[in-house]
Amino acid sequence: MNKPKLTRNRIIVAYAIAVIAEVLEFPIAAAEATLIGAPEGEFAAFVLDCIVMGAMTKLLGFHWMFLPTFCVEVIPGLDLLPTWVGCVAFVVWQRKKEQAPPPLVVDIQEAEIVHEPPPLLTAQASPPLPPQGLDAAKQPAEERLARLSDLLEKQVITQAEYEAKRQQVLNDS
Repeated sequence: MNKPKLTRNRIIVAYAIAVIAEVLEFPIAAAEATLIGAPEGEFAAFVLDCIVMGAMTKLLGFHWMFLPTFCVEVIPGLDLLPTWVGCVAFVVWQRKKEQAPPPLVVDIQEAEIVHEPPPLLTAQASPPLPPQGLDAAKQPAEERLARLSDLLEKQVITQAEYEAKRQQVLNDS
């Protein structure tokens, strides 16, 4: 079943009908309290609740919450509780959640890069690169190549820079 679009006017009319129905329940309950008016009062309450349920379904679309509200309204004494108003409030809240636009999603890859901690703050940070020159030549080629591959994996250097430095390390050793 198609649900009607929830508008401000529909919500106002639904609340108005619910409040009017709740106010009309008091004289009906008073008539039910007398032995003479009990059958007519029960019938009047039943007809009122049928009309309210039909109007709510027309205004807000069918919702499962209308059924238990209707059943509670049929029980003498409990029909004095503001169940229709509460039901309208719940259904309007549910419909607004359904009709709310989906949250704006940012590109996931971009969000991961932005929120990634700096490499120096992570526990698995690699040791800093030694300065170029005499100290770099003292390190074994395996360590220098491992450091280069770490930098490539973390996307600190490009594939072309990696290949150039790799070739330089291999030529130096």
